[in-house]
Amino acid sequence: MSHEMDWHAVWLQAPQLAKGLVFTLQIAFAGYAASLVLGLLVALLRMSPWWPLRSLAFAYTQFFRAISIYIYVIWIYFGLTMVTGLDLTPFAASVISIALLHSAYLSEVYRAAIQGVDKGQREAAGSLGLGRVSTFFEIVLPQAMLVAVPQLVSQFAMIVKDSAVVALIGASDLMAETIRAANLEHRTFEFYTTAALVYLALVIAVSRLGRLLERRLSRQAH
Repeated sequence: MSHEMDWHAVWLQAPQLAKGLVFTLQIAFAGYAASLVLGLLVALLRMSPWWPLRSLAFAYTQFFRAISIYIYVIWIYFGLTMVTGLDLTPFAASVISIALLHSAYLSEVYRAAIQGVDKGQREAAGSLGLGRVSTFFEIVLPQAMLVAVPQLVSQFAMIVKDSAVVALIGASDLMAETIRAANLEHRTFEFYTTAALVYLALVIAVSRLGRLLERRLSRQAH
């Protein structure tokens, strides 16, 4: 039997889908911000002169990169609540899950970029009287961030895609609204196709903005 398309159903549910999209973006941005900060901290611990801190950071990256976002979301929202009694909202659980997973990846991006900065610049900064902290934040980190921009943008695109999993715990994101609308209207193909196109558009937009940012930073550097 052929399936007769009815895209009008998608239009009728557009306001709810738009609300889901806004919630998806809120989760993605919050999770990304947390990942950036936590990832930098882990990267610095990986480069610490003290081996216990290096070992701890290494274990962190290996552990959290080895587990699926699917497991994180379920475990944190349901398991952590049962063990600790914390009453996490779907939003909070989603952001924590994204931050744990993607900070482990971002820490390696940071570490590679920081180690790629010429050591001579650190020595030159020291000869000018700059301390280690000032040298890092004023000389090393800005150059490392410039190098890391493509990977940082790529990681945000991954976060946008991973955010679809949070529908599992009742978060009213784009995927959750898509599932609800598809079941309500009995138009699975139309709604899931629409969701796929929205996610595709988001990833393309992020990639293009990343390239524009990279070119702009490169011009400023020169």
